[in-house]
Amino acid sequence: MSAGNKSRSYAGAKRKVLMLASVASMIDQFNLPNLRLMQEMEYEVHVACNFKQGNTCDDIQILRLKKKLHMMHMIWHQWDCPRSLSSVACIRAYCQLWKLTGQYCFAWMHCQSPVGGALARIVAHQRGIRVLYTVHGFHFYKGASRKNWVLYYPVEKFLANWTDILVTVNKEDYRIARQQFSAGCICRIPGVGVDTSKYVPKCGATSKERKNLCKRFHIPDDASVILSVGELNKGKNHKLVIKALADLDRTDVCYLICGQGIWKKKLQKYARRLGVGSLVRMPGYQKDMQWIYKNADLFVFPSMREGMPVALMEAMASGLPCLVSDIRGNKELITDVSLRFSPDRSDELRDALEKMLSGSACMDSCRKQNVDKISEYSQKVVQEKMRRIYEKMEFKCGKVGAK
Repeated sequence: MSAGNKSRSYAGAKRKVLMLASVASMIDQFNLPNLRLMQEMEYEVHVACNFKQGNTCDDIQILRLKKKLHMMHMIWHQWDCPRSLSSVACIRAYCQLWKLTGQYCFAWMHCQSPVGGALARIVAHQRGIRVLYTVHGFHFYKGASRKNWVLYYPVEKFLANWTDILVTVNKEDYRIARQQFSAGCICRIPGVGVDTSKYVPKCGATSKERKNLCKRFHIPDDASVILSVGELNKGKNHKLVIKALADLDRTDVCYLICGQGIWKKKLQKYARRLGVGSLVRMPGYQKDMQWIYKNADLFVFPSMREGMPVALMEAMASGLPCLVSDIRGNKELITDVSLRFSPDRSDELRDALEKMLSGSACMDSCRKQNVDKISEYSQKVVQEKMRRIYEKMEFKCGKVGAK
């Protein structure tokens, strides 16, 4: 395991804490505020994740993240952690983490993601290091496959015994953890938080900005822009929206999907087969999403599984009306059942799209509800809770090094 900026180390002058994730994009998208909290608590902050593979953002953004960590005086380490189960890759990642935790004396560790969280807790238990685990959505949940329950549930239940604090981000996971797991402490935070000050409700959009959006993504000026944000893979379920779009039988709409992934060609081929290839845009990962949210007309989030989706929270903060799949996380944010659809029923989504695109009053009502609701999930609220959780970790550690 290589350290990306060892020169920033403070030679043991501060207590050390380690943040881990399977991929760097999880650090970039979810954990920068948590890293700042650690630093405010006077820790020397280390970050270990996979900067090379599996990320949902592009290589340019990864370089920006490395530079940002360097400027924040944080020490990052390349950790070859896989996103999925692979015996060879997991053994390699385990050995790297074992070496890292032997090289530095960490007061405690904060880990996340199923594979990364499992490896981190195994090493932490063997090293005698306190560990905090944030689960961004258990792979077992109401409606999940039997395979997921058989594979993931017993592992999470067992590893909870080696977890000092287990943090969930939605109510369903919190209930399961409280009722069935034996972690030292079980907490819930309302997602990872969204910086509401960055997202301006749609009423602030200008005709010039809208034209710029249409020009950049080759969208007709008079088309209604339906936006989705997420990795291009099976689980994000963009295929369902394309099917609903074809059934909608309208040419005055455009479906814009911001994200990258291995399913891009498959989705393009599917759209062409259904005769709506000209209505679908997939420009890849987009760094500056604020102005895209601001100038879209409708947000659709069709995922099959979510913990507490950041993209949906950002869309709500932007004042976008939203249609979402009826799953854990989504339905905690969008409580109106008429705005939810089954993730395997394109006809339900088609009907919801038709209703939404045909009624401005409905759109306006949804905008207001979303802006009001998202205040409960603001970054400020989440960070106040995370500070208290980190203070609990300090108390458990006795404010010294590894236990």
